Amino acid sequence: MSFFEQTVAELNQIKTLRQLERYLVQFTELPHIDWCCFIVHSCNTVYMGETPDNVKQQLTLAVLKQVNLHCCKPCWSGSDELIKATLPKASLLVPVVASRPDYACLILGFAKQSIEPKLAEKLGWFWQVIAIYIYDTYRRISGGSTVGDFQLTPREIECVHWAAQGKTSWEISRILSITERTVNFHLSNSMQKTDSANRQQLIHNCMNIL
Repeated sequence: MSFFEQTVAELNQIKTLRQLERYLVQFTELPHIDWCCFIVHSCNTVYMGETPDNVKQQLTLAVLKQVNLHCCKPCWSGSDELIKATLPKASLLVPVVASRPDYACLILGFAKQSIEPKLAEKLGWFWQVIAIYIYDTYRRISGGSTVGDFQLTPREIECVHWAAQGKTSWEISRILSITERTVNFHLSNSMQKTDSANRQQLIHNCMNIL
């Protein structure tokens, strides 16, 4: 079993926020990682894992919102002025495309000089997938809404299913014998019902019914 598969399986077994926090701390046992924290704001701001005091002071709700809007990909500390002013040195911010009105991110602190920034950002794409599963685990055990709370029609589920297979709207229209415009209509409705910002998030949010 790969590290990714093992991590997802272990996250699925977590039942409480305390268990999730203890699990996040275990990431610090990995090579190069000194500390790891997950931050999510819903009704209030929650810090999980090992969160340095200066991170709590810097990442106020206003800054967290700004960072999430500014960063669409993993960012190494010092990559630009906003991130440099927000993160401690030798750290990697991994934003999460969260269900509105939530704001969330995973931050990994690395041993200084132990990893090249370019390599850290490449690793960030892997951690971004892990961060999504961490966020979903948090939502599940904290009583957040899931896609099961929304009612997708059979046709909407079909369109999302084929989109998850990498099919374009035109290809889906050929498979289902409907127009491309109708496919886009169903996908748009599905995104609204699941509060998804784009197709990628829609597919992720619907994984449990596909």
